[in-house]
Amino acid sequence: MSDMLEEDPFELFKRVEKSITKATGSMERLASEQDNRCRTISDAAEKASRLAVEASDVFSAGKRRLMIWTGLCAAMLACGGMLGGYWLGRSDGWSQGNAIGHQQALTENAAAAWGNTPSGQLAFQMDKAGLLQALGHCHLPGYEAKYEPKDKRTFCYPTQNASGWLVQP
Repeated sequence: MSDMLEEDPFELFKRVEKSITKATGSMERLASEQDNRCRTISDAAEKASRLAVEASDVFSAGKRRLMIWTGLCAAMLACGGMLGGYWLGRSDGWSQGNAIGHQQALTENAAAAWGNTPSGQLAFQMDKAGLLQALGHCHLPGYEAKYEPKDKRTFCYPTQNASGWLVQP
């Protein structure tokens, strides 16, 4: 410390001034660097803000478009389901109708074929004479219908005064 006191105050002042000038230059350089960094950060924040606004605009437009497409797809699926159900139901109904019609045709053909047999011709003659319906419903004179609980059916029985009818040998 005694060396410092022996130094010339003028030289000491020059050294302090030089150190202060050097420190001031460093401080100015650091302040300039900090200003540049602040500007860079501010520019980046401004760009990020602009990008966020653009992204929200795009997302809101995209969200609307997405909702429209979702609605259209749902409507197309519903229409496709209805058309598929109609087609399947129609073809099932068509097949079932064909099967019923075929069975009826077979029944009618069998009935027509039976009409050409001797039994069928006899039944036709009885019907022409008015006896077939009466015989079938047991409405002939001398016959009565009786319900048999055991068989759970109704049978046609002759009464005491039953008369017969003409038969062919």
